[in-house]
Amino acid sequence: MLTKAFFGLLHTLGYYSRYTSVLHHPGRITLAESFVLHFDDSETAFLEQSAVSFNYAIDYSLGYRQKAQYVVRLRGVEFLGNSGAAVLDGKVVVESVGEVSRLAKSEAFKEVSLLLPKQKKGIYTSVLHLPWAGQNNYHWFFDCLPRLYLVLENIKEPIKIIMRRDMAAYQLETLAFVAKAYPQAEVVYIGKHEKWQVEEFVLPSFVANAQSGYLPPDIGAWLRDKLWRGYGVQRGKHKKRIFISRANARTRRVLNEQALLPLLDRYGFEVVRAEELTYQQQVQLFYDAEAVIAPHGAGLTNLLFSEQCQVLELHPANLIKTHYFLLCKGLCFRYSAVVGTEGDKLENYTVDAQEVDKWLTSIAE
Repeated sequence: MLTKAFFGLLHTLGYYSRYTSVLHHPGRITLAESFVLHFDDSETAFLEQSAVSFNYAIDYSLGYRQKAQYVVRLRGVEFLGNSGAAVLDGKVVVESVGEVSRLAKSEAFKEVSLLLPKQKKGIYTSVLHLPWAGQNNYHWFFDCLPRLYLVLENIKEPIKIIMRRDMAAYQLETLAFVAKAYPQAEVVYIGKHEKWQVEEFVLPSFVANAQSGYLPPDIGAWLRDKLWRGYGVQRGKHKKRIFISRANARTRRVLNEQALLPLLDRYGFEVVRAEELTYQQQVQLFYDAEAVIAPHGAGLTNLLFSEQCQVLELHPANLIKTHYFLLCKGLCFRYSAVVGTEGDKLENYTVDAQEVDKWLTSIAE
């Protein structure tokens, strides 16, 4: 009894130290089975290079399995406004936050913060995923929005999508674009210091794997179409070639970027700083892009909006990430990588201009 009261006090203060899984819950409905992606020799070589840089912590060269897609219908769920986690019987549901490793890394479930309970009737769902997607467009477009496909395409009853009003403007507007075509769905807003006890909660599985922007073809096509329509993209008269600069960023900068600029200019590339554009402008720009060069960073998330594109991604030798290689794999874009020197403590590095020139020559032929 004392233990129960103790945990009850911790939960009132927003602190959760235990977790549970609903992977085998009787309310689980499988919507699509898992499947395996296959890679050619050059793709496998790049994935092996990435695995080495991570000391094989993630090794997709051994195979890439797209997870099964499902929803789980749960009763008696508490939904936490400070984190986006679902709680069942006093334990955080792992599948509501991604995976156990994210539970371990995130303070969102362990901060002392008074959460005021509110009773809510009806059916609810959410793809709120904090702190990961707080201001990060990669996590928003790959960890959050794709999960709504599973709910909106399969749950026809009236359902409320829980969101926070203080999220980034592009997140609120893209959520509205996605929900617009589904009259059964309504967006409702939870406060940071609220805990909703909902009558029924539909929990969608995460779609993207760790360090992967790969989306199954049906989900990728659905998301691209909703955002193209929402932002009113129109085909421009001329295709563009763009270089995404991180010169103003603190991390992951290409230290010899200035030396690359004359080379890029010779091949018709314009320098873009994504942070200087509205999100509609970013979507339109990438829609029109036929070729993109960029150091690894969240700006490459916008490849999702390209109609058809060739991509050259720049990496430091000690941290070769696979997110956008796998995004391009799903979109059938031609992807290449140039691996530079080892990054410093801020992941800044230099690249070989001759290797960049070689790629530029290949796309000009």
